[in-house]
Amino acid sequence: MVNAFTGGFRVTQTKLAINKVVSDDVTSAALESAQVVALAILVREQMDPAHFAVLYRPFATVLPGPGYQPPPPVDRQIAAFLARLPTLSGPTEAEAAAVAKALSEPPKAAGTVAAPALKPTKGFEPSALYQAAWKGVIEAANKSGRTMAFRATQDGAEMAAPHDGSGIVGHAGVAAGGIFMRDVLPVEQVLLLYEPFAAAFPYESLL
Repeated sequence: MVNAFTGGFRVTQTKLAINKVVSDDVTSAALESAQVVALAILVREQMDPAHFAVLYRPFATVLPGPGYQPPPPVDRQIAAFLARLPTLSGPTEAEAAAVAKALSEPPKAAGTVAAPALKPTKGFEPSALYQAAWKGVIEAANKSGRTMAFRATQDGAEMAAPHDGSGIVGHAGVAAGGIFMRDVLPVEQVLLLYEPFAAAFPYESLL
């Protein structure tokens, strides 16, 4: 079964199906995500539920995964996020900072001496998507008349995040702002804004 999801005719079929709904630029990435999800489903019973939820995330907006439960009330979810932020340290904090930096800065051209950097798929730039999602959150808050509460949520997360130079303070505010406005945003935008913290404490664990 593993081989069926990672090679051969079935992969060709899957790639063709994916290519019908997304551009050529992202077909390979989408196929890889589909393979990861399929393998995770095969071994789901041996996995931590939160870890499985993270692996399944690319497809959660179109097809909820096994055992899917709707998210808790926004206030409770934000409180859980704020409670976890001060616990960030060591490798988990370093990973959060690295992801935050990657989402904030466009990729730089490869140097002539160093090994060539990985090039993003044409037309797919995470930092541009991240910035666009954040602009959408701000616009949604303004249009819905919730700007003050939105800013208070953002400030609370920034205060709770570690102030140790890791560079995640502002991103904590962005993540909290995305959660606060989740009822008027596509869930994939909320997950993108939360991404720096997804490995430390998965979005699905904010119960």
